[in-house]
Amino acid sequence: MTSRNYRFYPPLAMDKVMDVFARANHRGLEPVNFGKGVSTFNPFAYLDIPLTNEQLGNHVSYGDINGLMSLRQAVCRYYAEKFDYELSPERVCITDGASGALTIAFAMLVESGGEILLPESCYPAYKILAQVFEAKFRFIPLREDRRIDIERLPELITKKTQAIIINSPSNPYGAFLREEELEAVTSLGVPVIFDEVYQPLALSEAVIPSAIRFSDRHLVLNSFSKSLAIAGFRVGYLIVPEPQMQLMTNIKAILNMCTSLPSQVLAERLLEHWDSLVNKHREMLISNWSIFERAAKQQGLKLLSRPEAGFFTTLDVSGSRRNAMQAALELARKHAISSSPGIDFQERDNNFLRLNFACAAQEIEPGLARLAAYLADPEQPEQTGARPPTARTGKNREYLMSNFLSANVLGNL
Repeated sequence: MTSRNYRFYPPLAMDKVMDVFARANHRGLEPVNFGKGVSTFNPFAYLDIPLTNEQLGNHVSYGDINGLMSLRQAVCRYYAEKFDYELSPERVCITDGASGALTIAFAMLVESGGEILLPESCYPAYKILAQVFEAKFRFIPLREDRRIDIERLPELITKKTQAIIINSPSNPYGAFLREEELEAVTSLGVPVIFDEVYQPLALSEAVIPSAIRFSDRHLVLNSFSKSLAIAGFRVGYLIVPEPQMQLMTNIKAILNMCTSLPSQVLAERLLEHWDSLVNKHREMLISNWSIFERAAKQQGLKLLSRPEAGFFTTLDVSGSRRNAMQAALELARKHAISSSPGIDFQERDNNFLRLNFACAAQEIEPGLARLAAYLADPEQPEQTGARPPTARTGKNREYLMSNFLSANVLGNL
């Protein structure tokens, strides 16, 4: 018998696509994963961080509910050095990635029957968590620049509004709010959850502001999954105002007692090399984005966003005679390309694919060529291992397709 709570935990469209992608017979094609929300950057290619049996043996029991004090102190040093903000480690809770921090934040602020304000386009877990906590959600419209419309925000607040969620830089668009915009959100008299997991990963020399100076009244969460590319370690953190420290601790104790101690130890060691590792990661992302943007232009692909941070962009598929979900499934099943359909992120105008350019750099050009060939003719036969040549301009779709089909014929001889 299916639990009635199944409605709170629907499968995401991207998970369905990933399942099809994993099960498909790629017929000799090199799989290209534009869909998964992780970076191929490997911090351990630059560092050797061994742990001895004795060190591991020191962390086989339960630890501090809020995390290793030394790791929390390292987080505090980060905000002191980067943003000149003195943060007490007692206000920091080490969590199971940003997802663990989000769950605690919702439990702290949200009650049944309340309302939460979310960006019109957002990380899908926000909506699901709202449903789990039996709250309704209302959407904050986006401006043309893909940022939330700050001027419209006050009119959405009601007596039932319990929290506002701000993801800056955002997923999927990679747009961030300026300092004055962050401050405007904090002045509305409603608790704000600031999700800053992509904040360290600027794709230029621009300094992306943090909401940390408003954390005496609001919540800030982050994770090392994106910045240090250690998603599998599941280490993030939540920062709360001083009056809410005990509530945060109580909820964390109920949820899972403590975050993996070996993961915390490794994260702390990596933080000792924070600047070097994040800069190397940014260099990789900036290089990949340059390759991706150039290849997309050559193939005539229409990108809806030019990210300012993170590792996602969005591709318009409205001209393909397929909605985004259909396109994503066909690309996964027949063309060895994984992507994330827009329906996960946005209910209106969602005919786009979120594409991750933090994949292996050598996959970008052939992957986009293959994707462009599909969009030019979704009815084309399934591709085999031969790769289509890269088109030199975005205007010669017919030329691209004729060469693609010739390559397949030759590949089958």
